[in-house]
Amino acid sequence: MKKHIAALALGATLISTTALAADMPAKAQACIGCHGADGNSTSPIFPKLAGQHAQYLENALKAYRDGFRRNDMMNRFAKNLTDEDIKAIAQYFSSQKAK
Repeated sequence: MKKHIAALALGATLISTTALAADMPAKAQACIGCHGADGNSTSPIFPKLAGQHAQYLENALKAYRDGFRRNDMMNRFAKNLTDEDIKAIAQYFSSQKAK
């Protein structure tokens, strides 16, 4: 019985993540591991992106990409993003509901 409940919970999680991922820009997939599929990180070491102002997120990603803001992981992820990629990622996470 417990296995069935766990399987149902996992299935519901996968369905909700899949629904979010349908609207998510392809290049935002790399963000999920640290910031969560909806931008609500569950770890205190990774900031929540959900509900942040889009312009703030754009500025931060451009600063990481261009080397003005230093974080080895973020610089690595952002270095190949175009302005259009950054705008789409920022719009997606800013439109998510903060929890």
